[in-house]
This record gives sequence, C-alpha cells and structure tokens, in this order.
Amino acid sequence: MIDLDAVARNYHTLRDRVSPRPVFAVVKADAYGHGAAAVARRLEREGADRFAVANTDEGVALRRAGVVGEVLLLSCAEPEELPRQHAYGLTPTLYDAAQAEAVAAAAERLSGVLRVHLELDTGMGRAGIRPEELDRILDLFRRGRRAQIAGTFANLSSADDPGSPATARQVEILRGCVTRMKDAGVAPGLVHLANSAGVLAHPETWFDAVRPGLALYGVAPAAAMAASELTPAMRVETRVVAARRVPADTPLGYGGRFVTARPTTVAVLPIGYHDGFRRSFSGTVSVLLRGRKAPVVGSISMDVTLVDATETGAERGDRVTCLGRDGDAVVSAWDLARAAGTIPYEILCGFGPRVRRTDAAEGVGT
Repeated sequence: MIDLDAVARNYHTLRDRVSPRPVFAVVKADAYGHGAAAVARRLEREGADRFAVANTDEGVALRRAGVVGEVLLLSCAEPEELPRQHAYGLTPTLYDAAQAEAVAAAAERLSGVLRVHLELDTGMGRAGIRPEELDRILDLFRRGRRAQIAGTFANLSSADDPGSPATARQVEILRGCVTRMKDAGVAPGLVHLANSAGVLAHPETWFDAVRPGLALYGVAPAAAMAASELTPAMRVETRVVAARRVPADTPLGYGGRFVTARPTTVAVLPIGYHDGFRRSFSGTVSVLLRGRKAPVVGSISMDVTLVDATETGAERGDRVTCLGRDGDAVVSAWDLARAAGTIPYEILCGFGPRVRRTDAAEGVGT
C-alpha cells in the first residue's frame, strides 16, 4: 500500500526546506518501488515540474503515463537512443567523454536544440566527466550548434556520513568546474548536487537545485539522520492464509532449520523472497500481527513465510504488516535493511510486481 498523500507531504517539506530552488523528484527504479507513474502524476498535481529517472525506458513510461514536466535521464543515455529521447522530450545526461562526443555529433542531425545535463565526477569515482577532461567536453559546446547544456551536476558519495570530509571536497570541486565553464564561455545551466542526505544535512550542497530520492518516500538515508518531519509512504501487508497449533519439537520450513521449543501457533503468510521478503529475514525479523510483533520462524521460501503467532494469536484472514506501522508497533525499512545487511534503498526497490501497489486513500491492502 502506497500513501501518496505522504509522498506529497514529503515533497512539500523538502521543497520548502530548499526554497526557492527547484526540486528534481527522483522517481527512478519505479519510484524506489512506490510506482513511478502514480507518484509522478501526484507530484505534478502538487506543483512538481522536474523528475529524474535512470534511463530512456523509464522516461518514456512517464510520458506515456501523462507526465509533462522535465524528465532527466541520470544514466544510460546512449547515442543510438537519442532520436527516441528527443521524440519524447527527455533530457539526456553526458557522463563519459566518448559518450558525450557521440551524443553531440548525433545532436547535429536532429531538428531543434537538444538540451542535456553534464555530469561531473567530483569524487564519486563512478560515472561523470573528470575535471581534467572538462576542457575537451566544453570544446564540443563551443563548436556545436544543436546541443545545449541545461544543467550541470555531480553525485555525492558520502553525504549520509556527516563526519566525512568528502562532501566539502566535492562541493569545492564542483564550484571550481562551474567557474571554469563560465570562464570558457559555456553556461552551466542549473547546478545541482544535493541528494536526500544533502537536502537534510548539508545546505552547502544545495546550489541551484536539488535531487531528493529516498527522502521523498519518507525514509532517512542514514539511520542516525534526523528526518522526523518525513512520513514513510510504503506499507507492505499480507494476510494469514492458515493458522495451526503444532507441538514442541516440530521442524518448520525447508531443511527443518527451526524446531519449535514449545507448543506453537504457526501463521502461514503468502509472501516470500520472490516478493521481496528476503530469505535473509529468516529468523531475524518480526511482522506485526494484531498490533504486536510476531517473529519469522523457519526459512522464508519463494512464496511463503511462517511466523510464530503464539503470543499474538492468529486466525485465517488476519491482516499482517511486514513493513510499516500497526498501532504503536513499527517495522521500518531500516529494521529490514539491518536484518539483511543492506540499505533501505534496496529493501524498498526489492518488493516485486506480485506485491500490488494500491493508493492508501483507497483503503485496500496489497
């Protein structure tokens, strides 16, 4: 279940925080598992007019869903896809010297002006034009007629660690590159650096615009990062399909790795690792049943999870919360991430297509 009202509130909170700067709402990876089309359409109604996705297919899907604002492709903007990107009004990113040259050459064959963003590698060490390559890229725009830089950006590598000196270094490198661009007579367009952690904790990274992702969906990018004003938008629910009493010394699940130590009420849930409820959660997390925690027991299988409902009770049809709040009890994305040894981004993106996305306002569970 996706609370689009919560996404809208989070957007307004973040936008007000950085005002008057524009916000690129990051809706890549199906809006971090929340449903990109539904999220982007709702945010457009809230006044959002800039979005960011990973690749052409994601951008085209937004256009086909009726999204009219700017759609920035953060990666995978290959030259052979340029006609399709141009036809759908998508804004590609130049992130590699050879790719930039190929895109600039292809742009000369297009009608009209191709607006692009330039990604700089200021310390992420991933994609992006390195500072020593910048002059080579700027020469493309001095010579070309069709391609125009509408924005310049970089990716923060360590903004979720307030004590890291990397963020300050990246700010200074980006500033230096922007100055070089202006001195060379090439306008940088909108300069943007801040991700969710930057928006929440590093005002010096805000520049001309910001690109929040995880925070839009109400989750802090670091467990210790204050984000009490944000509301988690995803709740994953299922139902008890069977409840039975078994005696002590009963093995449960594949391999019988868990054996009951006492007479136990076992609730059977129709959710498993194919749905994103990971095998690594076996014996390490609890779900919420009747407003209380019920631990997962046995090995989570592809389609089924078993929980110990002895303390909570369970009947067929009972609602179960795997992620979210039930009364005063909460299972957060960070709880699941710690159990799996990963980060909340991966947890949210990992819930599969069998987990039906429903607007919480409709009052229907997934």
